[in-house]
Amino acid sequence: MHREHPLRIIRYSIRNIWLLAFPLMRGIFSMRAAPKGFLHWIQGTWFDLLILLLILGFGWLRWFFRKFTIEKGDLCVHEGIFLRHSRYLPAERLSALTLEYPFWLKPVGGMYLYADTASGVPHASDLRLLIRRRDAEKFRKTLPKMQPVCRHGCRQRVRPWRILLFSVIFSSSFSGALYTAAFWFQGGRISRDLLEEFALPQRLGEISEELARRLYGIPPAAVTIGIIVLSTWLLSFVNNLLRYGSFYMETDRRMLFVSSGILTKRSFFLHTDKINFIDIRQNLLTKLCRMFSLAINCPGYGSRRGAIPVCLPILKKDEIAHTLPLLFPDAAMIPNALRPPLTAFWGYIWAPVLGVGAAISAAVICRQLFPSANQITGFVLVMVLIPLIWMIIVQIGALCTSGVNITDSQICLRFCRGFVFHTIIAGTGQLASVRIHRNLWQLPFGKCNVVFYFRSEHRQRCVLRNVEYVKAVQMLHSIK
Repeated sequence: MHREHPLRIIRYSIRNIWLLAFPLMRGIFSMRAAPKGFLHWIQGTWFDLLILLLILGFGWLRWFFRKFTIEKGDLCVHEGIFLRHSRYLPAERLSALTLEYPFWLKPVGGMYLYADTASGVPHASDLRLLIRRRDAEKFRKTLPKMQPVCRHGCRQRVRPWRILLFSVIFSSSFSGALYTAAFWFQGGRISRDLLEEFALPQRLGEISEELARRLYGIPPAAVTIGIIVLSTWLLSFVNNLLRYGSFYMETDRRMLFVSSGILTKRSFFLHTDKINFIDIRQNLLTKLCRMFSLAINCPGYGSRRGAIPVCLPILKKDEIAHTLPLLFPDAAMIPNALRPPLTAFWGYIWAPVLGVGAAISAAVICRQLFPSANQITGFVLVMVLIPLIWMIIVQIGALCTSGVNITDSQICLRFCRGFVFHTIIAGTGQLASVRIHRNLWQLPFGKCNVVFYFRSEHRQRCVLRNVEYVKAVQMLHSIK
């Protein structure tokens, strides 16, 4: 039997923080009777200390009575003071076992253990333990079903330049903005104090004005927007670089081991038969360079916020052909059997084309109404047009490459979501359902959208747009 790291006592104690309402109320009533109120408050500090000890005592009891162990190769957790509760997680049912080594826990020898199964709550682990680092080795040794049978299947340590390229490609200003928002709302007073301490808004304004003077013709407001966009992208880039640095992958067809992280090390032990599907990702640049990023959908892997379920960050075409069969038997990127015809181009580009028209029209109206802000209007128009035009190019690429092929054993689906091209490879048994949707404007042209739903911890919806209805029905009838 083992207990969690003693730091867990603090976590359990915080749940009883509501008990501090009693000393707070006592303080309020005592301070009313001035001038002796302060003396009464000092004399009653024993009550405040008693409440604090009570909170810590509850936390200690929860920690003391929560124990974990390995019984017959299965992970078992026993908890509860008066009403005992036991959980058994069979090792063969675990989809992922994660060991996380945060840098702030290194001085005290602590780390996190996450255990996940396919039946857990989406985006949450079935079991989370704060354990001592010396107990991690015991888990690895006493859970033989989570260990590779042979260590000679495939080993690959990703080179630093590939990690750098992956971080550049899959970083975005939107992700960086989400990290900034999370820091702002969760950091609360700390983040606001930092803004006041370093006078960041004033300094940002000064930098924008200085750059605007050097970059003739660009207003300070436009420079400020550019700095914010670049800063949020840089934040996302640094986060990806720290998360996926020192990437290492090893597999023997039965188990998949992945290790990554610079400041916070993470080790993942995955059952390959629990992988729902393989997701090969590309953006427009990597597609033109014939480079791929190999991700997988497996419960417990990459399910936390800000994480991409990467199996190998950057691969060439010959490398990915060698790696796929190690994750899924006989997996291959087979050619499309059903694909959208070129005549369906409007169904792919209509949204960004209308967006371009709306942006130009709005800019013309703003220039008529606010002639003094023509420079800012022009800059904002350019900033809006760049992603829209990029989206038009991406959608043309999606029209030329999207499609699906279904064999007796597997499905290979190519589609585009946002700015990212996806190639989904899965066994036909992982296909939960397929639906055909037809919009009113598709009926006269004999077109339809085919929506694929794959088995997953949370709903996975993949849409193949504007294919011929008759061919789609014929292909779906052939699925066994």
